[in-house]
Amino acid sequence: MARMPFITRLAGCILIVAAACVRADVLPDERADVMWKLYEGGGIKVEGPSMLVRTNVSDKVSFTGGYSVDVVTGASIDMIVLGASPMHEVRKQKNFGVDYLYGKTTYSVGFENSIENDYDDTTASAGISQSMFGDLTTVSLSVSRGWDIIQRVINADGEKDPGFRKRSDRKTWGVSVSQILTRNLIGGVDYEAITEQGYLQNPYRAYRYLAAPGSALFLTAPELYPGTHTSNAASVRLKYYLPWRASLTGKYRYFFDTWDVRAHTAELDYTQPLVHDSLIADFTYRYYRQNSASFYSDLFAYANQFNYMARDRELAAQNNTTMGVALSYDLVKSQHWFIKKATVGLHYDYIAYHYLDFRDASQHQYPAGSEPLYRYDASVVQVLGSIWF
Repeated sequence: MARMPFITRLAGCILIVAAACVRADVLPDERADVMWKLYEGGGIKVEGPSMLVRTNVSDKVSFTGGYSVDVVTGASIDMIVLGASPMHEVRKQKNFGVDYLYGKTTYSVGFENSIENDYDDTTASAGISQSMFGDLTTVSLSVSRGWDIIQRVINADGEKDPGFRKRSDRKTWGVSVSQILTRNLIGGVDYEAITEQGYLQNPYRAYRYLAAPGSALFLTAPELYPGTHTSNAASVRLKYYLPWRASLTGKYRYFFDTWDVRAHTAELDYTQPLVHDSLIADFTYRYYRQNSASFYSDLFAYANQFNYMARDRELAAQNNTTMGVALSYDLVKSQHWFIKKATVGLHYDYIAYHYLDFRDASQHQYPAGSEPLYRYDASVVQVLGSIWF
């Protein structure tokens, strides 16, 4: 399944992202994390385990290794419209990283590979993080290079099209600054730029066009994408520690790219320790809004109307909201045998997707272009266990 939806990829790498948050003048604690995650919505179900282990061979060198499996089943709205069979696919991801601490500077390198039956993604990354001004400021720089191989499955037995093998290359640059502003307030800004080149579309997806001028029926044809894509994202965040031993975090992110997509994300998080700080509750609200890409349309007038034509709902105008709650409980708070600390956690997100110019073309009782706007709800469940040793 080429180009897994963003939310499923996000669910699959939560452990990796969490482990990558390294303060520049100290290595993170040795720990092991195991997570089971479930995403269900829009006719697609993704579930599977993730695990990650970090160990320090000295006070200067740290190694990280992780493994994740996603089992994908179901049929999205795109597959239903095209009459395709429900999918059953397995995605496996491996990652390895090394951090080296020298003074107040941390140097990091990493390697990641994920394999599906028709998609192979390999990424190499490097970063540097530096504490300065009495540890009040931390500046991090990162760069990565990705190589993707895209193939196409042609039948239910998983046979691949021998004449279809595409490639896309990806480069990412990032900079992050974290600043302690007061004893109760921490701020930060982040910027990321991504350039992609090659085959950037989904080999199974199609755009639709009117069968004839004024017709109530539509036909489909393979999408036509540009061969290059550059995106930019800038964000700002503030975290304030409240007098009653809680914290409030606000985030805003702005995204823009060369396909004329503009997106805004606003997020508010509240954290409250409970039961002598053994239980921690987190509440999240996130709002996301974007306009459609310049070459996107739900229904084109005729085939090959433009050089580039797409009906990918991820490129459609949309408003999405997320409400989440998470609970984390300390099973072990002090040294017990080789375990320094152990926690378990449960995280649930409810996501409502509302598309503004993408219609439910599976509703054949409506004339083409007058179907109801598509919307669906999704749930993300994550169960996490962590041990510090």
